[in-house]
Amino acid sequence: MGRVHFSEVDYWPHNTCLYVTDFFGNNPRFAYYLLQTLDLAAFNSGSAQPSLNRNFIYSMPLRVPARHEQDCIVELLRALDNRIALLRETNATLEAIAQALFKSWFVDFDPVRAKMEGCVPEGMDEATTALFPDGFEDSELGLVPRGWQIGKLGELARQHKGSINPLKNPETLFEHFSLPAFDKHQMPVSELGEEIKSNKTSVPPDAVLLSKLNPHIPRVWLPVDVGRHAVCSTEFLVFVPASSASKEFIYCAFSTPKFQELLCQLVTGTSNSHQRVKPDGVSSMNFVIPGSRVLEAFAVLVKPIFERIGHNRGEAQTLATLRDTLLPRLISGHLRLPEAESLLEEACA
Repeated sequence: MGRVHFSEVDYWPHNTCLYVTDFFGNNPRFAYYLLQTLDLAAFNSGSAQPSLNRNFIYSMPLRVPARHEQDCIVELLRALDNRIALLRETNATLEAIAQALFKSWFVDFDPVRAKMEGCVPEGMDEATTALFPDGFEDSELGLVPRGWQIGKLGELARQHKGSINPLKNPETLFEHFSLPAFDKHQMPVSELGEEIKSNKTSVPPDAVLLSKLNPHIPRVWLPVDVGRHAVCSTEFLVFVPASSASKEFIYCAFSTPKFQELLCQLVTGTSNSHQRVKPDGVSSMNFVIPGSRVLEAFAVLVKPIFERIGHNRGEAQTLATLRDTLLPRLISGHLRLPEAESLLEEACA
């Protein structure tokens, strides 16, 4: 309750939504920003279910600047929103590139098929081409590239276990990889040990996090920069690469639709809202194990992609924090536009 959205296009609101159609000459986007600064949850009028009665907020006194100033405030905040959106769209494209390469090499086996036809794999140099066989062989998982092995996932990814009680270090600042943080743009939150009320699992630098809760909602997290005091929810299974596999390979493998489909078959629990995967079941999955040099070549290609994704996430987070800091001060008039523009220029420099 109390969440505010702005739609650029026509939409069908749910019958539990309050929506605005007449802004009385005000800038509609300014109204959107203004509503975000209000504690709408404090107007909860529901009992069992939270509810917002519009009649309770209509009479709320507000300070509203002139339309010209509204437009200027919107222009500044919108510039931040656009930059954040661009960074996230870029990340979606980069992620798709890495996943497409994984699918081509390790799911569709395109380089092997090309060599069988006497062709050079598209976009691949001679040295990398030489790493792939030129034929298939039968296996319990069907046709696989000749010389590649059938094994268990545990041969490529080892589950890391390390329980930590942050409350024992109340003044230590932890980097907390939680499910809500994943759902909110995959950025861990910084929290003091005294603020984290339950045991967590430590996160090593080369970790890949796989949610065991409700696998029908895919949650696979590849932390790029992991600090000394990084911990995650115990709802995440922490895997680190084994043998010649890289964390980027493990992440891409966990993200495939086929893996997610198999993961959903490993759940326990009858409640749809609280189904969990057995960790041993993940490690025991049958898996095609490529040659070590192919795995190393894949890591060399995709590692810079994921580093860029991590950098973009950090920049988007910084800009979002700046926007959220400026927003209430601009709306309330405690910060003037020239000062806000200077802060924005400094942040974007």
